[in-house]
Amino acid sequence: MKSRFVILTLIIGLAGGLVYPTQSLALGLKGKSGGSRPSASKPASRPSPKPASRPAPKPASKPAPSYRPPSKPSSSRPSPSKPSFSKPSFSKPSSGGSSGRFPSSKPSLPSKPPSISKPSTSRPDFGYRPQTRPSVPTTRPSSPSLPQTRPSIPNKRPGGGDLGFNPSNRPSTLPATRPSIPQRPTTLPGKVPSLPDRPTTLPGKVPSLPDRPTTLPGKLPSRPDRPSTLPADRFPGISNRPVIPDPPGRPPRPERPDWPDRWQNNDNNFTNITNNWNSNNQTVVNNFQVNRNQQWHSVNSHWNESGWHRNWGTPAYRSWNRDVWGYRGNRCYEVWNRTAPYHYHNSFFNVHWWGSCWWHPRPIAYAHSPWWWWRPVVWSSIGFFFGQALAPQPIVYDPGTTVIYEGDTIYINGQSAGSATTYRTETIALANPEVSEVPVPTPPPSTAETAPAAGAEEVAEPQGDWLPVGVWALTQQEQGDATMFFQLSIDKAGIVAGAYKNVMTGDEQPIVGQVEFESQRVAWHIGQVTSTVYETGLSSFENDVASLFVHFGADQSQTWLLVRMPSPEMPPGTVKLPEIKEN
Repeated sequence: MKSRFVILTLIIGLAGGLVYPTQSLALGLKGKSGGSRPSASKPASRPSPKPASRPAPKPASKPAPSYRPPSKPSSSRPSPSKPSFSKPSFSKPSSGGSSGRFPSSKPSLPSKPPSISKPSTSRPDFGYRPQTRPSVPTTRPSSPSLPQTRPSIPNKRPGGGDLGFNPSNRPSTLPATRPSIPQRPTTLPGKVPSLPDRPTTLPGKVPSLPDRPTTLPGKLPSRPDRPSTLPADRFPGISNRPVIPDPPGRPPRPERPDWPDRWQNNDNNFTNITNNWNSNNQTVVNNFQVNRNQQWHSVNSHWNESGWHRNWGTPAYRSWNRDVWGYRGNRCYEVWNRTAPYHYHNSFFNVHWWGSCWWHPRPIAYAHSPWWWWRPVVWSSIGFFFGQALAPQPIVYDPGTTVIYEGDTIYINGQSAGSATTYRTETIALANPEVSEVPVPTPPPSTAETAPAAGAEEVAEPQGDWLPVGVWALTQQEQGDATMFFQLSIDKAGIVAGAYKNVMTGDEQPIVGQVEFESQRVAWHIGQVTSTVYETGLSSFENDVASLFVHFGADQSQTWLLVRMPSPEMPPGTVKLPEIKEN
């Protein structure tokens, strides 16, 4: 092996000696004769590492006589084990004294690295994992059908006893379908058509409040039960007088004698005026009943609104206040329209009725009007009657608008007036003054005054010890018939007296209360029920409709309406309402 390597080295060296002298000679001839320089272009193809034969160069001209010894040939060590990566030997042309040991250019590298195939990265198939989920059945399995025929029943019991009936008479097949059942109504029967609005239930007992009466007012102790039937002929439009039952547990009242001609003519004139008023205002009443729900919603929404008291005095409050009084005025028209046919002024709170009431069974002498207790009042009459004890200007104390209960706070004119519970307690005390006996308001002597003419706009200056402020129907704000009535009178010391009448039950009770001159509010109670009291402002009595609080103890209050009843001395006309200020 070694000898072969030596021989190969000698062959390469001889080849180099023959090439390089020839090139040197050619360069020398170029310098002398100006001949062309031999081309030293790069071979077109890679030489074979082992040439088969040595090329014999043919010089273009005769070489020069001078001789230059050959340079040491480059010995590139062949790699017998990796023939594809052996470095070939290149001849570099000599340029001006170069030894010629290095090739003229670098060998070319492979254009791209050898391709290497990556192993497969796909997950091997294990063979046990399913590729798709099993399908879910879309229909349920059918349930077993019931038998179409009933099983036969034995005629006898086990042991030999007769069943007592023939089982063969039973139907052999079951009915295919059950009979259809009519649908039940989703709502209870509503309001009976064509009947006037009846009052909703009287304020019932509030849960968790002690001993609240179930009706207004409560039944007095040790008295028989009230009648369970309503009075006959109580609907409007009838010509007969209503039949009002006598007070329960007491002897019946004596029949009222006929009025003297003077007062009977006055009564007849009042009836004609009232009939004409009903005809002229029936459209007003009908329109109000049609639009009642819409008007009530706009009024009641703010009563239930938390914090509404903060809007007092604002344009929104003034607009709402006008709507409230507009609704109250329409309720007054409605109450007058429904009570006019009954002629209540001839049934109670007249001179004959007062002379036979159970707490004052003494006749009352009179020489002028038998309806003195029905007279309306104006603020000038109130100021004249009380004199210096009362401020000359009225204080507007109107429950529901200027006075509002919200939670446990009472607000007057938008400002907090303290605890609601404390305020109710003070009102209950005001409604229960100390009196030696039940006071009865009596008219002045016959020579002290003259009765005003029927339909007179002004009321005569009051005389005597009592000031009547009229007869008032107690009714709910939204709707309802008037079945409870008050007659209220005030003496010079501020004691309130009068009477209560329920035309449905016939109940009659005295009224006792008091006026607080500083705040000008009035409070009273009925009979022996001292914890349920009624409160309003003194100036409210000069209007035809007023609001009042009904306090059920110290824990709850409701807002109701008082509607002044017309009298033969003051027939119905345009409803008088308070003046609503614009600013």
